[in-house]
Amino acid sequence: MTAEAISHATARPHWRDEIDAILTKLKCHPQILIASDFDGTLSPIVERPEEAQLAEANRDALDELGRLHPRVRLAFLSGRSLNDLIGRVGTRREAVFAGNHGLEISGGGLDWTHPSAAASRPHLDQLLTDFDTRFVGIPGIELEDKGLSVTLHHRRMFPEWIPLLNEVLDSLSLPAELRRHEGKMVFEFRPAVDWNKGLAIRRIAAHLKIPHEAVIFVGDDVTDEDAFRELGPSATTVHVGSASTPSLAALNAESPDDVAGFLMAIAEASFS
Repeated sequence: MTAEAISHATARPHWRDEIDAILTKLKCHPQILIASDFDGTLSPIVERPEEAQLAEANRDALDELGRLHPRVRLAFLSGRSLNDLIGRVGTRREAVFAGNHGLEISGGGLDWTHPSAAASRPHLDQLLTDFDTRFVGIPGIELEDKGLSVTLHHRRMFPEWIPLLNEVLDSLSLPAELRRHEGKMVFEFRPAVDWNKGLAIRRIAAHLKIPHEAVIFVGDDVTDEDAFRELGPSATTVHVGSASTPSLAALNAESPDDVAGFLMAIAEASFS
C-alpha cells in the first residue's frame, strides 16, 4: 500500500483528546493487547539503522505495562528480522515479536514462520548478487540481509544520486517470487506472499483470544497502514508523526516521546 492509496487524509485528533474514552473501552475487556512498531515509534529514526535504540521513556513505559501482565499483553511488529527486533526491545514477559513484517512470529506460545517465505531465499541470494554488481560506485546505499527479506537503505545517499537509484531499481527484473515495497528511505524486497503486519497482528490477537476492540496498535510507516486497515475502527489505532499525514489510523501521536506518554497513560490506569 502506498501513501497515495490511503483515503483518510484529514487531521486526526491527538490521543490525549480521546484517552478517557480509550480507557473506558479497554476496561470492559478482561485482557488487552498493546502492539507497536519499533523504528520511528518506540525508537527515533536514525541515520544508521544499526544504531537504533529503544527510547528510554518508552522502555520505562513498557516496563510499567509489563507489570500488568497478564491483564495487559504486549506485541512488537517490525520490518527488522525477528532476532534483531528482540535484541533491541529486550525480552519481556510473554511478549510476542513479529519480524520481517510478520513473516516470522515468536513468543507468548506462538512460534510461526510463513510456510512460503523460506522458499524465496534462493531468489534473495540472487538479488544480493545482482545488487553487488549494479550498485558499484553509487555511494550511500546500505544493503541489509534479514533472512526472509532484503532491505536497501538510502537515507545517507546524496539527493542527486536518487534518480540513478530509481533507474537501476526500475530496470530490475524481479522473479515472480519476490515483490518490491517502498518505505521511509528504504526499498524492501520480500517474498511475494499475501501477508503483512495487519494479518500478523490478527493472528497474534486470535492466538491470545483478544478481540479487536481490546487491541491497540501504534505505528509510523506506510507498512503499518496494513495493520490499521486490518484492525479497522473497532481497535485503537495511533499514527506517529504529523496529524495531517494521510493514514487509516484514528488517532495521532507526534513522536516516540509522545508514544511513551500514551503508553504510560495506559499503564497508570487501573488494569490490575
